Amino acid sequence: MSGFYEKLMKRERRGFFAAHRGWRNRYPENTLSAFKAAVNHFDLIELDVQLSRDGRWVVIHDETLERTTDVEERFPDGLRPRRVIDYSREELRRLDACGWFEDSASCSLPTLEETLAWAAEARMPLNIEIKDMPTVGDLRAARSFLDALSKYPERPPVLVSSFNHRYLKELATLSPELPLAALVEYTHPPRLIEYLKNLGVEAYHVDDPLADTTPVEELREHGITCAVYTVNDAKRARELFDRGFVAIFCDHPINDSSER
Repeated sequence: MSGFYEKLMKRERRGFFAAHRGWRNRYPENTLSAFKAAVNHFDLIELDVQLSRDGRWVVIHDETLERTTDVEERFPDGLRPRRVIDYSREELRRLDACGWFEDSASCSLPTLEETLAWAAEARMPLNIEIKDMPTVGDLRAARSFLDALSKYPERPPVLVSSFNHRYLKELATLSPELPLAALVEYTHPPRLIEYLKNLGVEAYHVDDPLADTTPVEELREHGITCAVYTVNDAKRARELFDRGFVAIFCDHPINDSSER
């Protein structure tokens, strides 16, 4: 089992449940309220980060701001599409990242630093996904991320994942001890085991449709742990744990009978 998931084994679980963008079916995704609500219901929290125009890491999933913020109200004459990277951190700070979700009170987009500080206090492990940013060079992204992470040496266990495997390769070169996970969907990379070992990752996270063709046991023999996203059915989760997957990413606590 990989170093990150091995650190969680003290919880004596058959497998681990990760809150996908926090407890996102009840609270606004990728906000501190969604993260705080997940603490007693999940084993770790998954979140997404990308850079602002002035190089600050902010927690948000989409490349653009329209779906989960009030950007069109705050900046009615703004550019379209309204990409995260086209706004400074101060401008992003002015957006409401919660008001779009049912009757939630307003809140700002959290920074990576704010989230790490909270997680350290809450002692909550994190899976931080670096979103693909086409206008940001691979090396710049990796160096900037490591700089932000280095400011929190007392952080809880952190696993870094991405669909942009070039980011992961740079991170593995710059910080070999950092736990990394390759994210994939639709299809497995060719010569999978060789590919993952060359990439320098310790975990392989697949979408649910790919789970049934994932060579879980063979990967485990090579020191690579497997996880699945996004699964919201308790029966399916049990099947995946039986196959050897170590973590399930879900939108609500499916291990809680009240949420099945």
